[in-house]
Amino acid sequence: MRYERFPPSPGLADYVEHFWLIEADLGERRHEEILVPNGRPTLLLSLGDEGWRKDPHTGGEEPNCSGLTGIATGPVLIGQTGQVHLVAAQLSPFGPAALGLPCAIDRHMALDTLPDGAPLLAGIRAAGISRAAVERLDTMLLARLNPIPVGIVEILRRAYALLGEKPADARSWADRTGVSEDRLYRLFKVHIGISPKTALMIARYQALVGSVLGEERGGGLAQLALLEGYYDQAHANRDFRRFTGVSPRQFRQTLNGIARMMHDGPDLSKKADG
Repeated sequence: MRYERFPPSPGLADYVEHFWLIEADLGERRHEEILVPNGRPTLLLSLGDEGWRKDPHTGGEEPNCSGLTGIATGPVLIGQTGQVHLVAAQLSPFGPAALGLPCAIDRHMALDTLPDGAPLLAGIRAAGISRAAVERLDTMLLARLNPIPVGIVEILRRAYALLGEKPADARSWADRTGVSEDRLYRLFKVHIGISPKTALMIARYQALVGSVLGEERGGGLAQLALLEGYYDQAHANRDFRRFTGVSPRQFRQTLNGIARMMHDGPDLSKKADG
């Protein structure tokens, strides 16, 4: 499997965290893995065989076609057979708002249902799975950019940068960000589509996933849970099942290849290099 990441151009640095591409041949076997919620929307362009998205609770499936996947607050299985040729932009949490796209929370919206979505795929198809395709996507996104006011972007970037300090709740997070809890809530709902409380839960869960995958700190789940800001192991288990659909032990043993490959994300408090 080929997996590469590329930084956005400076003009998109507040709204696109990175571009990535994947190229693989999975043959005829149905391959499914858990897509770990990371609090980020993704604009996905598929140049290969179409995959599927499955709700692990209901078993319901829908095509994993070219389109926009919004921030997820629950588990999703990603399935694929055949040729995987994907080019994607991992957006910042407030990226869709600046790019004329819907928030699409807990939804995958096909490209042809998005405003001016179809030209995005047509524009990169000729370039194939290559850096040139990423550069074309960057150029097309830059052309549709309607920047969020600088002051608001600074507040949102500061808020996400502070997640590394593991704020205990939305109120203390707002205090550290330098705004009232009400204002932080309004900014999140308008420009991101979720509440600060939900963003905080996803970030805490993401940190736990990293610890479960890496176990770099040693110790069992109870110790990892406390280190990542959970009250106790039961609290961590509930959140893990809510976002992943399985227990930490089941996740660590199976269905985590995509999570291992894509878990670590860039620091929102820094602008990417051009």
